[in-house]
Amino acid sequence: MKIKHLKIGLDFHGVINTHPSYFKDFTQAATSRGHEIYIITGGPADKIACFLRGWGICYQDLFAILDYYATKGEVTFFQDGSFHVDDKLWNTAKARFCKKYDIDIHIDDSKIYGQSFSTPYCCYNSQRNECTVNDKYIINFKLPAEESIIQLEHILANIKN
Repeated sequence: MKIKHLKIGLDFHGVINTHPSYFKDFTQAATSRGHEIYIITGGPADKIACFLRGWGICYQDLFAILDYYATKGEVTFFQDGSFHVDDKLWNTAKARFCKKYDIDIHIDDSKIYGQSFSTPYCCYNSQRNECTVNDKYIINFKLPAEESIIQLEHILANIKN
């Protein structure tokens, strides 16, 4: 069973960068099934885009929290290269992006971000190569990428019904 065209959010740090060859296959399998991939991450966008190109990871859009708030003047940059964004702004940015752009599911490794999501949120565990959706369903990323996409489709069909 294949469900409608999906918009799938993927985090970079702690997800894609832990298994880039797998997520290359995952993004290719998803797009071949008519789904869209959105990289939703902390940033910076230029460095992440370079990494994604290098690995051949396909995506429709890249949202970087750092770049977004920098354009709004909400980032304090320090001489040592570090920066600060208000925790509430930072921790809710991915959830707000997903809601605004109708992302169907977001895969991320941070439980703190999941607290503000209304979108289905899949908490990724890189050691087990799986993620748990809404503390109920598991997507197994040890399976071939196409099978993981099919699992994701079935889980979202169950959630929406």
